[in-house]
Amino acid sequence: MVERNVIPFSAIIGQERLKKALMIVAVNPSVGGLLIMGPKGVAKSTAVRALANLLPEIEVVADCPFSCDPRSPESMCDSCRARYERGEKLPVIRRKMRIVELPVSATLDRVVGSLDIKKAIEEGLRALSPGLLAEANRGILYIDEVNLLPDDIVNAILDSAASKVNVVEREGVSVSHPANFILIGTMNPEEGELRPQLLDRFGISVVAESPKSEEELVQIAKVVEEFEANPKKIKEQFEPKERELRERITRAREILREVEISDDLMRLIAKVIIKYSLSNRAMIATVRVAKTIAALDGRKVVSEEDVKEALEYVLPHRLNVQQMQEEKVDVEKVKKELEEILKDDGGNNRKEEKEQREEKEINVDLKVDSLKSDKSGRGGISRSTGNLSSFLGKVVDFYSTIVNMALSGRKRITREDVSLKELRGRGSVPILVLLDTSRSMNLGRRISIAKKLSKSLLNNAYKLRSKVGLITFSGYSANYVVRFSKNFSLIDRSLNSVKPQGRTPLSHAIYLANKVLKKESMYSTPITFIITDGKANVSLNGNIREELERLSYELGKMSKVVVVDANTSQFTPSYNQLIARSSNARIISLNQLSKVLNDRAKFTNLLLRL
Repeated sequence: MVERNVIPFSAIIGQERLKKALMIVAVNPSVGGLLIMGPKGVAKSTAVRALANLLPEIEVVADCPFSCDPRSPESMCDSCRARYERGEKLPVIRRKMRIVELPVSATLDRVVGSLDIKKAIEEGLRALSPGLLAEANRGILYIDEVNLLPDDIVNAILDSAASKVNVVEREGVSVSHPANFILIGTMNPEEGELRPQLLDRFGISVVAESPKSEEELVQIAKVVEEFEANPKKIKEQFEPKERELRERITRAREILREVEISDDLMRLIAKVIIKYSLSNRAMIATVRVAKTIAALDGRKVVSEEDVKEALEYVLPHRLNVQQMQEEKVDVEKVKKELEEILKDDGGNNRKEEKEQREEKEINVDLKVDSLKSDKSGRGGISRSTGNLSSFLGKVVDFYSTIVNMALSGRKRITREDVSLKELRGRGSVPILVLLDTSRSMNLGRRISIAKKLSKSLLNNAYKLRSKVGLITFSGYSANYVVRFSKNFSLIDRSLNSVKPQGRTPLSHAIYLANKVLKKESMYSTPITFIITDGKANVSLNGNIREELERLSYELGKMSKVVVVDANTSQFTPSYNQLIARSSNARIISLNQLSKVLNDRAKFTNLLLRL
């Protein structure tokens, strides 16, 4: 591994909480990982890479690709354990803990590992070609822009981080190896949020903030300029401080097991966790962080101040998800609440009453209009499915096909060797909202429903691995105002600045939706919500009915469609039935959707049935 020329850790100006958080995970990997949030250019990645120079040395089996601990047979890979049990003397070397960087462009095979195709072809053996998770064992797995990582890779990392084992099952191979790593991720909240499932996997979080003063900015610029001009000089200048930090981390690791925390402080932590309805993982992480903070100060007893500081690292990213997405987690407010809780001696038996929400059964009839032939005599629209339907959306997996041929001992590919894979991956499900913003009596109602829809989609994002886009239309055109993103708060911001106009260019909106979804539909099946009263009065080519029928049919081929009917009068002409029929869509009224959105389970079921 090539060593980066990185500025010294102690030379980084400011960012004291970030540096403290990095030292915490370096001392105690069992904390569970660190999430660093903040805008671009505030030294997030620089600080993580600089940490490498402070990491302690570890003993590893010299010829093991998984860096097994030679003194811990229970955590060894199968090969090292077998050698150990045979009494073989394992070759041992000492080296620093590694920081393995996972690029956003990494493939699943590169991350988890895959079949060694060379051995398969040349020797006919099923052997594992280790991936990044193997390299990261007993080290740090660093993911820059973790919120932009494909969902299948995130799931694989989560599974390994939780079990500390990576299981690879590909092309007839089932191999497992230790994958005990510290997970550090950075993200810019403006570029999208993280699924709640992933957020809770990070033991602690910290916000890397932009410089607050001119003097701090000047100091940063000076240090960077000096380092780029003469890296060796800067490293030598800060080496005493670096040595001091290394010794502090080493000392803390040595006394960590001896650090104790009183039952009273444990109960105070539990009180905070219950107050915010957080997970067991949050409780465990707080205890571990508090102990680590004490160890870093050279103490063997956790104090109340240690607990307060630990909670400031553990709580923010676990608080209300909506707060997290809008980047409005008020740490100062949390601190004040903690002060009040910690002042309470815990002697009374007062229990906070939790509000009980009465769930009312809402029987909403979501009728699916089957696509029928057009009775106008123009030939109509039909969908046919031939014998090749089972192969639609699939392509030949040449890698697996070649492996199958090699392992069978044949020199030519036969029908039995051919392996197919889905063309559409398991990436984010694109959910596009088309909102009619034309000026009418129920505009406010439509916007309100769109906001509730966005919030409900957010709550289901982790199940559907979804991202959202928004098209608004009024006047004479439609506008793609929110491009597909996992940052659901962008929808609310756009809806708050809607400027309604007097006409309804519904054809243009569906035309734009088709254009937007053409690329997205190659990878997964989108879901489109059309919220409108259907009173289209702006044409693209002179015949609104014909163009809506044709465009809706094209939309239905690419996407699952839900027409949210905002028409409040049965006597007013509307094209919503035509759109639903042509796109094979579900049609639901504003009131029905509002009731479904109020029931999280019903809305989830609606989405999963689409």
